[in-house]
Amino acid sequence: MPHLDRASTVPVARLLIALAAIASPGRAQGADTVRLPLRWEITEQTSAVAESLGVLSGIAVDKAGTVYVSDRGAVRVWVFDANGRSQRGIGRKGQGPGEFQSPTGVAVGPDGRLWVRDVVRVSRFAADPATGRLTRFEASFNGPAMSDWMSDRATRFRTDGAMLFPEFNVMYRQRPAPRTGRYRAIAPDGTERDSIDVPTFPNAPATTARVQVDANSGRMLRGLNHVPFAPIPVWDVTPRGTVLVGDATAYVIRELDRTGKVLREFRRSVPPLRIPAAERRDSTAALKARVDSLQYPRAQVEGVPPEVWALRLPEVYPAYAAVYAGADGRVWVRRWAPEGHARSVFDVFEADGRFRTTVVLPRAIALLPTPWLSLDGIAAIGIDAETGAHTVLRFGPAVAR
Repeated sequence: MPHLDRASTVPVARLLIALAAIASPGRAQGADTVRLPLRWEITEQTSAVAESLGVLSGIAVDKAGTVYVSDRGAVRVWVFDANGRSQRGIGRKGQGPGEFQSPTGVAVGPDGRLWVRDVVRVSRFAADPATGRLTRFEASFNGPAMSDWMSDRATRFRTDGAMLFPEFNVMYRQRPAPRTGRYRAIAPDGTERDSIDVPTFPNAPATTARVQVDANSGRMLRGLNHVPFAPIPVWDVTPRGTVLVGDATAYVIRELDRTGKVLREFRRSVPPLRIPAAERRDSTAALKARVDSLQYPRAQVEGVPPEVWALRLPEVYPAYAAVYAGADGRVWVRRWAPEGHARSVFDVFEADGRFRTTVVLPRAIALLPTPWLSLDGIAAIGIDAETGAHTVLRFGPAVAR
């Protein structure tokens, strides 16, 4: 899978992109830009659980506004009410009912239940009669073979109720690869119905740079499969069973059906944004240090493009950083912003391709785990630029600009 997270070559702070704040559906109509203020954040000052947060791997919100956060480090699902107060969480490390090995992909399905992906299975939780929160273990089933259990991409659901389970990070050795990845459609009883392929992209980097150490083993070399700020392909899957794709070289996102036919396009005329000289210089220096630290002859290293060896970085940011199928059925395109802008920016499109509004958040949020996005509010993971520690952020209601 092409690396969307550039943290291996660029400081995390430079990867956090400006998001646009959101208005309520009625208020956003006709507004070019709307802002969504920060409602609450899980910090040491606001919540006793902040110090216990580990590696946050997914986030979801139910119809009551309760926020669920999967944590593969603490091996549990954290639960916060609509006001950010910590509630009794879900699970612990183990293999029994309601227990986890490495939870991720937490999502509220169309059936109103909470679904959590794990290493080899999927668990489902229903509402607790006493609290109304989705914390009561109900059932589990084995996940598909070759699933990407480390993926921080959101679990999606089709309109027919099938869970769309990502299969990525497959080390395709053939070139070109047969596909970028695949979503497996899993019925509520765990049976596989079909699958949805993500196509290949001409500009997709290798999964990772690597070197063959001996006849039986190799070593991955992080951060050398593309230069900082290279346009990296993006994708997500929609409830319609279609795929949103873009190569980030120009501002266009295409929606494809299962045969690869283009159903519609999402476009905007946005001027290229130049990378500040200081940021480009620092990123070049960081890449050079990584290249200079190699202990292997270049001829033995696979998956490194010429731009990396030449330390040749782009002069402008990619057209966008990510595309998401929002919880509200809309298409959310995340844009880049210069270093130092502690905010996040999205362009929001209706499902039919019409541009709706630009949304701006007053804080930077992580590209992954996939944020929970709606014009009624956003829930996302924040990453401290200095320490890399995770936090939980909740935005809304919106304020028109």
